[in-house]
Amino acid sequence: MSSRQTPASHLAQDGPSTESILAMLRTPRDEVYTLSQDGNTYIRPQCLRDTPVAKLTENSPYWRSTWHSLDEYLAQEEEEERLKKETGARLKLDPSNKSVAAAHKLHQDNVSKHRRIRDIFGPNTRYHPNQLVAKHHLPDDGLCQKEIMYRLACKISDLRVLHEKNELAMDPWDFMRWRISKKILSFIPFPGSSARDNIRTIVYKICEDCGSSPNMKQYEDVLLRAAILRSANYQNRIASFTTKGDKIKAGSSGSAQPRSRVASGGRPRTGSFSSVVSNTSSRPRTGSFSNAASNTSSRPTLPPPRVDKHRPQPSAYMGINAWREQKRRQEAEKNKESNQDSNKESEK
Repeated sequence: MSSRQTPASHLAQDGPSTESILAMLRTPRDEVYTLSQDGNTYIRPQCLRDTPVAKLTENSPYWRSTWHSLDEYLAQEEEEERLKKETGARLKLDPSNKSVAAAHKLHQDNVSKHRRIRDIFGPNTRYHPNQLVAKHHLPDDGLCQKEIMYRLACKISDLRVLHEKNELAMDPWDFMRWRISKKILSFIPFPGSSARDNIRTIVYKICEDCGSSPNMKQYEDVLLRAAILRSANYQNRIASFTTKGDKIKAGSSGSAQPRSRVASGGRPRTGSFSSVVSNTSSRPRTGSFSNAASNTSSRPTLPPPRVDKHRPQPSAYMGINAWREQKRRQEAEKNKESNQDSNKESEK
């Protein structure tokens, strides 16, 4: 076992027990899935009812014309590779050009996402995003959009690790569909209801730590998240999880520091599973990046207050009316003194 890898018994601190995680992972497929008599469609889980077993194609009668095309998305990878190389070459010639750097980073991330999506949903696989659930629960444009496919692909990739270690009994795709189907049931009030308005959020949030917000908490699958953490621990990827609690549950037990991701080979920063943490001791629990100093016990010296140059300052200028009033009062005082002197002379 790697010095950076946490023993399995440590994974359940402050979360589901190792026994409950492994029991979920060992669930046999036959307990969850039932096929039609001809073996062509699913009967169970209910949220997959009438979905084809064979991989979906755009020529299938099951296909909806409003769905985005998986084939068209995959075909864009070659162009993204070209743009990545082109912007990389331009950046070498002009390293200080921020717009070129931003363009290169964009295409670099796009290529990384294309590779991950092709690995899971490409032509040589058995999986299609629009077979995640029955089309009754899909939005009008389906699920073949980059970010949601990438999110699914990352989770399937993590589950593969557990399958290869013989901890996950089901095929990773079937396992993910089962957990999604269980979550959907909590969003449909009666049979026949559709989860099309919730399915994207379920995919994004089912493996997230949504904090204490009841609106977001309802999307979590705590056991599934614990399984993903377990896989991340096997891959030495705990640094890609943002919450401190996750690192306690599945982080390194040694003194090694979290390693950052290679931009082109790792997962781009697309949420709490992929935000690199540079210093876990100073990260706030909200998941945002921390700019705090590593030693927070002593407060830094505050800089002197800034003077607002544009703020109106007191002026010695009184204005013409005030000057006239002052002159009038001075003349009145002089006249008063002159009259007093005249009266004294006349009395003599």
